[in-house]
Amino acid sequence: MPEKLIDPYGRVINYLRLSVTEHCNLNCVYCRAGQEGSQVAIGKKFLTMEECIAIAEAAAELGMTRIRLTGGEPLVHPDILEIISRLSRISGIKDLSLSTNAVLLESMAFKLAKAGLKRINVSLDSLDENNYRRITGGGELSRTLKGIEKALQAGLIPVKINVVLYKGINDHEIGKFIERTLTEELDVRFIEYMPFLGIDNWQQHYFSLDKVRETATTIAPLVPIRGDHGGPAKYYRLEGAPGKIGFIPTLSRHICSVCNRFRVTPAATLKPCLFSADEIDLTPGFSDKEILKEKFREALKLKPDPKKVYSSPHERVKQFQTKRSMTQIGG
Repeated sequence: MPEKLIDPYGRVINYLRLSVTEHCNLNCVYCRAGQEGSQVAIGKKFLTMEECIAIAEAAAELGMTRIRLTGGEPLVHPDILEIISRLSRISGIKDLSLSTNAVLLESMAFKLAKAGLKRINVSLDSLDENNYRRITGGGELSRTLKGIEKALQAGLIPVKINVVLYKGINDHEIGKFIERTLTEELDVRFIEYMPFLGIDNWQQHYFSLDKVRETATTIAPLVPIRGDHGGPAKYYRLEGAPGKIGFIPTLSRHICSVCNRFRVTPAATLKPCLFSADEIDLTPGFSDKEILKEKFREALKLKPDPKKVYSSPHERVKQFQTKRSMTQIGG
């Protein structure tokens, strides 16, 4: 029996976000916010295949059962298919998923499924071609939509669509996203803005999920979906719809009490908490798995006390201490 990673507050850590690269084929303002001039932007910007396997094997031996590959854009990693193939064969890993912007997904979806990937999350913050191009720094919406269609055909389900809301930028599109769940078997998840653009101007970007609920109920009654979904989202369905709507309130209602994850950055550091600046260097453990496992155990001690985390957006934003941009951490 593998040991379990249980933090001082009784939370079982069984989910690893493994960011394989900082590189991306889009230039989204949200992900790269604050990257220029960052003290941690210099240095290692991707994990090798051998490092990915070493980290995953150590995690599995410590009782972690779920891995999501992130970036940057993980599909630009030259060894991504082999990484997936090898991770899928690690004993104890029951769920292997990937976060992507879907730009390369049309040509890779069936290859990913064949390699052993189970499901995908797609970052998609706009359904308007011009707005999508603005948010992503020149991306083509049609490529992303074709990638999502191909992922459904390849059986990479459920396909989860992650929508980070920005006041005045994409909040007017909430209804369009919700309406897609009426005809497609998609999980559309709305995520509150996190202050990667700086804590001084966060209010000009922040949009509460309460307003998303209001919009949804004008379309059809919302039906709650019970059960453990393995993550922070609370799910609902429009009455009679095949798709689902998820709510991830990063600022207004913190989810720290049920946090079950660690993050590994492309710089080979382990982050116990997205909001914290704490990181542990995993590099010394690549030559010795027992050292690597001990690094994971050390990280348990750095998980924050959920009773000391504020639920008020105005107070919660003050606790945001991360020094890296989102693309340097991994989604």
